Amino acid sequence: MTERLNLVTGATGFTGSYVVRDLVAKGQKVIATDLPKAFEDEAHLEALRTYGVDFDHPNVEVIPANLLDKETLAPLFDHDITHIFHVASLYDYSASLEILRKINVDGTRNFLDFALELDNLERFIHWSTCGVFGKPYTAADGHKVNVPFDENSPSPKTMPYGAKEPDNTHLVNDYSISKWEQEQMVWKEHRDNGLPVTVVRPAPIYGPGSDYGHGGIILAIAQGWVPGIPADAKNYITTSVHVEDIAGFAVYAAEHDDTIGEDYNVVDNSIISYHEFLHYIALLTGRSLKDIPLLKLKSLHPILEKLAYGWTWLERAFSVPRIRVFEIQSATYISSSYWLSNRKSIEAGYEYKYPDVREGLKDTVAWFREMGWLTDPKRTLVVSPGGSKANKISA
Repeated sequence: MTERLNLVTGATGFTGSYVVRDLVAKGQKVIATDLPKAFEDEAHLEALRTYGVDFDHPNVEVIPANLLDKETLAPLFDHDITHIFHVASLYDYSASLEILRKINVDGTRNFLDFALELDNLERFIHWSTCGVFGKPYTAADGHKVNVPFDENSPSPKTMPYGAKEPDNTHLVNDYSISKWEQEQMVWKEHRDNGLPVTVVRPAPIYGPGSDYGHGGIILAIAQGWVPGIPADAKNYITTSVHVEDIAGFAVYAAEHDDTIGEDYNVVDNSIISYHEFLHYIALLTGRSLKDIPLLKLKSLHPILEKLAYGWTWLERAFSVPRIRVFEIQSATYISSSYWLSNRKSIEAGYEYKYPDVREGLKDTVAWFREMGWLTDPKRTLVVSPGGSKANKISA
């Protein structure tokens, strides 16, 4: 019997680093790969060590590689790999569709060409995103359909290969388009060539180690960039998962044969409004967040969206620094409610460590405070063009 050997892509990224940590904690051997410069960022590697990621561990072999360069990928597959955790993607809401496709789709194609040649591959855990479900359903009368997206909803798995988006809804951003196409490709290899795939679709991931997405919202509130919100921001979200749980579920799924050929939404149990979510973060960070009765969510959304598109154009045309609160994706989501079912992941036997986003946010804010992030605007609110590689080359 072949000894288990795990390959983790995007290993220094937010989610990938937790996967490496959890596998090593189980006594397993890991090949950790990421861009060469990712393993040279000592400040970032030190931050990873604070939550137990150790690339110097004797069970970890570091092999830098680039998904876009097949010559660098080849050495990874000189080893007898049995389990692959393909976490690496460009996660950047301001990147162009062309760049996202190049890395997320073409890069994964390069990676799959090697993976399919492995003799003893037992599992390919692929990171997708719950964004592939698109916006919530809309009924013929224009009302939102109050039914959660589950694994039977239109998705890259259930839709015919080549479909551009799910039925009855639409993809909301370029990142989701690239992940839709990427996941379609993976399912095609499963059907045509027997790739032993399990697809995980995380909701937006938060937790110690990331200043993007929910982490960026925490820092924006903590540093006073969001002094007030519309009083009517009562639309509900269930789009959160702690990084401990997406990594934990992936490692769990890789140990169970009945997850081969299956897809799983990985999302916590919380049903919380934007209003409560943002006020809770303000409470944790010691900030005052005011309700503004005259500022209506529906009227604010198009304004924010125009600002976001304008700022993104400036970033691309003139290399101006990025301000996270002006990213297109934040404006796109702000007026929608999202409801995702995690029933299938629970029925698979996985027990969430952070089923309530409120508990996860407590630990996250505590870590941010310990690291000094809450009071360091240079660290997160204004970033260099293209974003922080450590947090973007991840799922």
